[in-house]
Amino acid sequence: MADNIPAWPEESEVSSRITQLKQNMVRAELDALVITSQHNFEYYTGFRTLFWLSDTRPLLAIVRLDKPGISILINRGENATTYADVHTIPYHGFTDVALDTTARFLSDLPTGSAIGLDYGRDMNGRGSVGLLEFLRGAPRNFRLSDAADLIWLQRLIKSGHELHSKRTVCKIATDGFFGGLADLRLGLSEYEFGQLLKQRMIGLGAESVDWLPVRFGREGMNYAQPNAGQKLQHDDFVWVDMGVRRADQISDLNRVAKVGKPTSEQEACYDFVRGVTLRLAEGIRPGMTGDDAFKLFETLWSDGKPSQLGKLAIAGRVGHGSGIALTEPPSLMAGSDEIIQEDMVLHVEPKLEAAGGVFQTEEVFRVTPNGPEFLSTVSPARLPMVEL
Repeated sequence: MADNIPAWPEESEVSSRITQLKQNMVRAELDALVITSQHNFEYYTGFRTLFWLSDTRPLLAIVRLDKPGISILINRGENATTYADVHTIPYHGFTDVALDTTARFLSDLPTGSAIGLDYGRDMNGRGSVGLLEFLRGAPRNFRLSDAADLIWLQRLIKSGHELHSKRTVCKIATDGFFGGLADLRLGLSEYEFGQLLKQRMIGLGAESVDWLPVRFGREGMNYAQPNAGQKLQHDDFVWVDMGVRRADQISDLNRVAKVGKPTSEQEACYDFVRGVTLRLAEGIRPGMTGDDAFKLFETLWSDGKPSQLGKLAIAGRVGHGSGIALTEPPSLMAGSDEIIQEDMVLHVEPKLEAAGGVFQTEEVFRVTPNGPEFLSTVSPARLPMVEL
């Protein structure tokens, strides 16, 4: 299933991204852009390496408007890139040599040139104080600015390649979860089930499973902690959030199941949350803000809410974007003025703890003028049940 997509963006995709970035830099009046974060580096260069695990051999990408393509600074031990618009500048050594190589590459820019860095909203970069001091210092006196908004302007709108990859990782995640329910047994720990799920997802085509919290229980779960020794019991709910990576996309969606026959109240809770989730996705259109989407959610949540429902278990928002990163802008939350645009990928994920269970059916979709194009296999109409 997953073998019909490229392992990584093809050359035409990378070249198109670089071209669009330079056009955005012209409008932002930037002379150069220094890229330090792994996601941005890979998005614009298509160059992958395992050396991101080491902090001693920095990887940088630099875009100059007066030079063709994009240049990557990598340790001499790396293989050279094969993309025509990506130019390799090797260095031999560690952080100090990498900074010195950066200095030489930028040294002929005019004093006071405007340099952007991939720091800012939802984007922290991976630079250093030494890099900033070098860029600001005499005689260069470069003018530095956050370039996050400029980069998000591009990254938030997904290409056909990205949409295809997102659909693929979502299918790997859901197929892995529902196939994995057969591995459940009473006394199995959250950690053990998580490991079994990872093996299934890798077998289905995932390159890695970067995010996979598994929770057994009923209410009051801590959803972001590492999987540990909690044992599965009868009448538990199984809640799993799945960040499966393939190519340059990651899934991020969740599914739930009940061990044993659900009560009528639990079935009503599942039906309600699933219905709100789907209607929220169906109501989102380009031009709405994150706040508009949240207000739509509040209306849907209030209308027809069963009296036994408990608290909404969500940290201030009911959805977000994603792409190469697990979560990206926009945030679907009160007060958000971020504009939803066509070809964004959004997740809607209201979560409810009630009736002795946890209910969430996160869905992933492409925004279109006519409603959602679901990229995830829509959650089952009935609460999945596992008899043990």
